[in-house]
Amino acid sequence: MKYKKHIATGALAISLLVGGSSVFASSPQDLGIKNSQQIYQKQNKTNKNLKTKNKGKGNIVGTISSINNNGFVLDIKNIKNKTKSSVDIKTDSQTSYIKNGISASFSDIAIGQKVIVVGILDKTTNILPAKTVKIVIK
Repeated sequence: MKYKKHIATGALAISLLVGGSSVFASSPQDLGIKNSQQIYQKQNKTNKNLKTKNKGKGNIVGTISSINNNGFVLDIKNIKNKTKSSVDIKTDSQTSYIKNGISASFSDIAIGQKVIVVGILDKTTNILPAKTVKIVIK
């Protein structure tokens, strides 16, 4: 059902080339395809559901407020409700650092810097184990 429109259109094009007919179909209904809009809408809903399955993963953007041996604290501003919060970022030897598109290290981060942290936030403990820390250059 997914490719019915494409198959029917291709079959019509081949028959026109082989048969030399001047018949032309101007719409899917001319080809005998019914409810093509409903099929398209159904596929779009399915694709949207696939995108929302990975909730909790993503980027967190904020400013570093303090640094410790295990990571740092990131201050975040929520644009929607204009509130501020902080998240504990935990780093380890597997965490990669990127500054200006080049590999960097933990020693390159400083208080007051804006960073983008990639990882999965644990909302119960408010701790994010960082996979990647991207240092933003102004």
